[in-house]
Amino acid sequence: FWDLKDQAAAKEFLGNWCKTANRSRLEPIKKFVKTVKKHEQRLTPFVELGLTNAIAEGLNRIIKIVKNRASGFRNLEAFSDMIFLTVGDLDIPGQIPPGFRTL
Repeated sequence: FWDLKDQAAAKEFLGNWCKTANRSRLEPIKKFVKTVKKHEQRLTPFVELGLTNAIAEGLNRIIKIVKNRASGFRNLEAFSDMIFLTVGDLDIPGQIPPGFRTL
């Protein structure tokens, strides 16, 4: 499914897969098929667009780690600074003038 490039082909694949999976006698599989059918309109656009929320979820995870590691911040500015230091591509040694570098 994830390698398909056409939304119509993705719908056909999902339909065939759901029919086959529903023949299973396993209730968890049947429950999953219901979930897939319920969210089919959200699954098939991925085939053409290729968009996911994986990056946002990854950033959210990092922000939670920063928050838990610090056990709280005195203000929002300190919290956002720590997030940018953790997530951003900030080259801290590159920001220090050469005369002040020890390494």
